[in-house]
Amino acid sequence: MVASIRIIVEQTGNPTLSPVFARASAIRTAGSSASGNLSRESVIDLLEAAMLTGKGGAGFPAARKARLMVAQPGPHKTLVVNGSEHEPGSMKDRFLLEMHPHQVVEGAMVLAHAVGADTVVFAINAGSTKAIDAMQRALAAIDVDAMSVPANIALQVRTVPEVYIVGEETALLETLEGREPLPRRKPPFPIEQGLHGLPTLVQNVETVARIPFIVSSGAEAYRALGPGGTGSTLCTFGPEFVHAGVQDVPLGITIRELLDIWGGGLRDGLPIKCIQPGGPSSGFVMPEQFEQPFDAATLVRLGSALGCAVIRAFSIEECMVRHIGETMHFFAVESCGQCPRCRMETNMLDTIVRQVMNGAGTQKLLDKVEGIIQLARGQGICSLIDMPVAPIRSGLQHFADEFTAHIEHRCTLCKAGASARRASVEVVDPAAS
Repeated sequence: MVASIRIIVEQTGNPTLSPVFARASAIRTAGSSASGNLSRESVIDLLEAAMLTGKGGAGFPAARKARLMVAQPGPHKTLVVNGSEHEPGSMKDRFLLEMHPHQVVEGAMVLAHAVGADTVVFAINAGSTKAIDAMQRALAAIDVDAMSVPANIALQVRTVPEVYIVGEETALLETLEGREPLPRRKPPFPIEQGLHGLPTLVQNVETVARIPFIVSSGAEAYRALGPGGTGSTLCTFGPEFVHAGVQDVPLGITIRELLDIWGGGLRDGLPIKCIQPGGPSSGFVMPEQFEQPFDAATLVRLGSALGCAVIRAFSIEECMVRHIGETMHFFAVESCGQCPRCRMETNMLDTIVRQVMNGAGTQKLLDKVEGIIQLARGQGICSLIDMPVAPIRSGLQHFADEFTAHIEHRCTLCKAGASARRASVEVVDPAAS
């Protein structure tokens, strides 16, 4: 049966979205310091005090990125709000664009004001028609007279193709300029020379949507959303969870709390063998590590990553070799092919794991994995060349017995078919149902 992910907006007795995504009137507080409101620098200072980081996967400090933008010369600058959400399983940006478009617009205008951008481009997947419609309605409803940020900021919604590599910021810019989505060589970086050659700040939808709360409620209020003092992050829980969908999770809770309380455990009631907390490019986290804090720094230390916080869990009845094989195949298919080393690495890793899955693999073949990774290290234009590394490296570390079982033709987990889960995802507002 195909599962359907429901977006949790409010549901009594269960974890819900925090007040950070309640409608805020940050635009009215982001004007000139002469009227007692916040100056441009004060907005950036607030982002720094709030310790807001990019929510698109890289986790770069938002304030530092904003200051780099301010330092760029020239009378015209552009802010691109990246809503081209292509990470498998991620629903958070689409949720915000569909359910909280005014918050996204307000956050973008405050950020544009802070960095001196006179154009804001909202880049959204062409297939996300509900998100596109919601954003267009939000732009049409802007009350210019009520704003204390400059009213001459040009706002536009642009659609982009549903191709994984478009999520990379320079490939996104190429697409917006009407070209094939191929990542650009850096330098120059987009913040120096981006869309149409202008200084361009590319920021994720969720990052922008958090700004109104920070500006209107303060940095301390934002940091207090999580016990770790770094706020919260939107997580997309996979269809295997009782509470599948998007939830705003406090950073600093334990990983076990993340899975048992916020995720509600697995629907089938089975024990969890491992998780990937940051989508398919993140390393596996094992049960003995579940008492560790759920935050970006800890996950890196555990050999994984927060990424865009797609939380996937695997039960004790699932074959991890099959899952890793599907992941390697995904990256091989989605590589744009521009970099020979990336093309070589992703295809070789895909081939090796596929041979193991099909019963034609050997330990000698698996021993070649690390050498392939090292040969490709640092040789790509973008970060896709690094994305298969953590899952296959940690997979070989933690599930060596399962790889051996495949090599020896004795894997019983695949025969049970427990790992053949697929899900269609649907953004649903429970209030409307």
